[in-house]
Amino acid sequence: MKEAQMKALLLRDKMFLKSLYTSENTANTRNILYFANDSQLNTLILFLHMISNGVIKVKKEHFDALEKRHIKLIRKNFEPKVSLQGILRGDRKVKVQLLQKFASKFHDLLYTLFNLIITKS
Repeated sequence: MKEAQMKALLLRDKMFLKSLYTSENTANTRNILYFANDSQLNTLILFLHMISNGVIKVKKEHFDALEKRHIKLIRKNFEPKVSLQGILRGDRKVKVQLLQKFASKFHDLLYTLFNLIITKS
């Protein structure tokens, strides 16, 4: 995906992403994900894909805040080996369940988006 396309998606879904970023607790984050529409879920999946491929850098202190299991989940589900199109076209329930595994970590994952975006040149 080109940078301009991703930027347009992030701008379109900025309120959804901000609500995840500012969510106070895991239960609230899970509710936000549950009530999100498919395009919002897809934007979040694409964002995580870009993190897992190093296109979007996560600050070291936020990366360190992630547990090993979350890092493994990100790499397992969003690396290039995985069919991103399969995830994006997949069942909504599966998307929500996958994203809810990161519910307690969205503040760290989305920090870069709302404070400082560093992209690969």
